[in-house]
Amino acid sequence: MKQKDIFLAGEGNAWFERNNKKLTEAEKVSDMVLNAIKFSELPNPLHILEIGCADGTRLELLKRNFADSICFGIDPSSDAIKLGREKYGLNLQAGTADNLPFENDYFDLILFGFSLYLCDRKDLFKIAYEADRCLNNNGYLVLKDFLPPFAYKNAYTHYKGISSYKMDYSLMFKWNPVYTEIYKIVSSHQGYAQREIPDERISVTILHKNDTYAYPNSIQWI
Repeated sequence: MKQKDIFLAGEGNAWFERNNKKLTEAEKVSDMVLNAIKFSELPNPLHILEIGCADGTRLELLKRNFADSICFGIDPSSDAIKLGREKYGLNLQAGTADNLPFENDYFDLILFGFSLYLCDRKDLFKIAYEADRCLNNNGYLVLKDFLPPFAYKNAYTHYKGISSYKMDYSLMFKWNPVYTEIYKIVSSHQGYAQREIPDERISVTILHKNDTYAYPNSIQWI
């Protein structure tokens, strides 16, 4: 059974139940993703998508920061989606990153909200394709996830048979010269104090998508 099916069938709801209480006001203020976006001074996005949005708490804060934006979210937890719709009135729906129900080039900002480490490995190419398809040519891609020195996996402690895959997920996009890394910050679940521990290290990376400078005319070798 694929990991995405396990999360859609109930583990997504279990994850949300375990973590929902952690969304305190203090954590919202110190959110790595929000701070990274503010520090990077990104232009105001009209359409925003968060993949792995839970109940949309971060999307609601983004909407406050970008007043004219229209926010969308997708998450495998139907409980989180239902609660988020009731609380915030955002455009949220249950689903997974490998099949995004949106038009081509629709979003100015796409955010992966700490979810790629639980995705099925065979879906990674499709996930990258779907995000690239939906992001417009001058858009921004924000990735929050683990950042170990090399790729490996751990057993997922909450459900037997699920693995937690840790790697630099910006590499899913940076091989393509259309994407340029414009920001990266490294921390951990416990803050900066534990970022030297490989298994705890997480990062927020911001990539800019633009094909203007991706393929210059052929270099004249002398």
